[in-house]
Amino acid sequence: MKPITNKLVHTLILAVFCVDCLFTWGVVSLAPQARCGNRAVPAFTTLCYMLRPVLVAVPILAAGYCLWVWFRKGDKLPSWFGFFATTMGFLALVTIPAMLAAYLPLLNLAVYPCSKQ
Repeated sequence: MKPITNKLVHTLILAVFCVDCLFTWGVVSLAPQARCGNRAVPAFTTLCYMLRPVLVAVPILAAGYCLWVWFRKGDKLPSWFGFFATTMGFLALVTIPAMLAAYLPLLNLAVYPCSKQ
């Protein structure tokens, strides 16, 4: 693969990764809003909510890696496949628990609806 194509593929993967992290951050941010009155949010949802800065820090690290790939001299650039596997693996490990954390408050509302006042 030509070096410029390799660099462009790295950039495309970074863009998709950043957008996916942004969406996951948004879902996790909205999850605690689905509660009723003084009822507590599930502990797992609170944990995921507190770990939201990870969804900002990891894309910054990935962007740093892409900058290193872009400005590296020489013909031996790292393959895009390892970067793709790493970013998508991270998304799978983070997005699935985040979706579960967002679902728990909704399930709590479905089982224990708010009382009418």
